[in-house]
Amino acid sequence: MITYQAALKKIEAQEFSPTYLFFGQESYLCEELVRKLYQAYVGEHSAFGYEKIDGSSFDLQGLLNRVDEGGLFSSKRLLVVDNPPYLAAARKTNQKAEEINDQQQELEKAAADLLNAYLERLGNQLPEAIIVFISAGIDRRKRIYKVIDRNGMTVECLPLKGDDLLHWINQKAAALGKTIERSALDRLLMAGDQNLHYFSNELEKYATYLDQKETVITGKVVDLLFSGDLEGNVFKLADAMAEGSQLRALELLELLLSKNEKPLAIFFMLVRHYRLLLQARSLVEEGIPLTEITSTLGVHPFVARKLRDQALTLERRILEKIYLQFQKTDLQIKTGVFDPVQALYLTVNRVDLLQQVST
Repeated sequence: MITYQAALKKIEAQEFSPTYLFFGQESYLCEELVRKLYQAYVGEHSAFGYEKIDGSSFDLQGLLNRVDEGGLFSSKRLLVVDNPPYLAAARKTNQKAEEINDQQQELEKAAADLLNAYLERLGNQLPEAIIVFISAGIDRRKRIYKVIDRNGMTVECLPLKGDDLLHWINQKAAALGKTIERSALDRLLMAGDQNLHYFSNELEKYATYLDQKETVITGKVVDLLFSGDLEGNVFKLADAMAEGSQLRALELLELLLSKNEKPLAIFFMLVRHYRLLLQARSLVEEGIPLTEITSTLGVHPFVARKLRDQALTLERRILEKIYLQFQKTDLQIKTGVFDPVQALYLTVNRVDLLQQVST
């Protein structure tokens, strides 16, 4: 088994295998490897030679028979099997299910033997049609997985994080003819642990919005067009508040309200952010490393780093006062002293005043 990056290098170097298995949580990378493989093996400008097969109707023997048939319009082909059987872990819940699983295991063994015999006959030769299996999840103990891993190429596509994710976003922006400034990048990442499909769609939207002369995706563009969920947008608001940027915080609050987000939802997510800040401050004081802060708080590594950095700029007593202010405001909302919108504006102003004491 190799990584996505290693597989990409082999494909770009024209080092092909007769069969591939692309699997993992990041489906975008699986699909990207298929695209790269098709361009490198079949031909970037070819309109033929690609066939996708539904795993639910998968017939391995029939598929192997078609490998040597040859294409009508293309001598090289890519046969892609989507979510094939025999790879996912079996579930045992009762006796009937166990009987079904026993039958499944026999079918899996037969399929593994069939594929193994085919690949051994090929030896070092490359067939005209490459078989690609794509699966969200697999069981590495399966015989057919071991056959593919031994004779072909298995690639685990994990979610990108840290510098790898930053590099991917910058590369995607460059492919669209744009660059993305750091503030825009930070705001996009604050959306939370989004997948690459999400980031790709966002970047394509920003690039489409900008005309050809505008080559930089700015923070202002992201704020205007960002379609992230409520949590991501509120995180940006909380981030501005925690950094003492009152004017920006008020602008973001108005933007959220203009999108008809529920004021109470915004308020309670702000409470959550400052609770995490208080926890992060405690962990930092205990000398806990960033990796453990990430797992303890249960947030994305980028978010954990932001929380740690923000917490270091605020004294514990100030964070505690802010959190008590949230509790007081919550009571005022529930007793009708303030409506939720009024409470939000007051909260932004009161938090700013309390934080000024700390600086």
